[in-house]
Amino acid sequence: MINYFEFPIVPAIREDTSIQKALSCKATSAFLLTGDIMELGQIIQLFHNSGKYVFVHIDLVKGLGKDEAALKFLKIQLRADGVITTKGNLVTFAKKIDLVPIQRIFLLDSQSLVTGIQQAKSHTPDYIEVLPGLLPDLIKQIKDETKIPVITGGLIKTLNQVKEALIKGATAVSTSEESLWNISL
Repeated sequence: MINYFEFPIVPAIREDTSIQKALSCKATSAFLLTGDIMELGQIIQLFHNSGKYVFVHIDLVKGLGKDEAALKFLKIQLRADGVITTKGNLVTFAKKIDLVPIQRIFLLDSQSLVTGIQQAKSHTPDYIEVLPGLLPDLIKQIKDETKIPVITGGLIKTLNQVKEALIKGATAVSTSEESLWNISL
């Protein structure tokens, strides 16, 4: 099995201006949370040329539908390695076409925790991304109940927050905080 998160800090790229820094950092994977359908193929190729895996947040890319055809396009035409989505049906289809699915779950309250775990168990993504990332005590519970590796992200700004998440069992930490992309752990 491929270790997409050998380096456990994942650049979450929200601005085109962050691409160059992400290309040259230690990360083995990157999360694209920006862009549009016209530039996406070129960006993915740049990351592949730098030896990095690319996960595209389908819900945030402009001009890309939120359906099975968009997933096929990402896999076949653009050669994305994976997809990030909040939609369970897209997770299920991504698995069918060998596009690595990451199901994003927002933890707003105890009910969203229960619902997120149920969705993950139902759709069995390869990874779960839990937001906000400042809830490391819930990582173990989610991993134990779903048996799926957990990535945490959102609001991560310090090295101590990264370390805490990893100690609590996160597979990786996604962050848009560029100062964390090249740190040594």
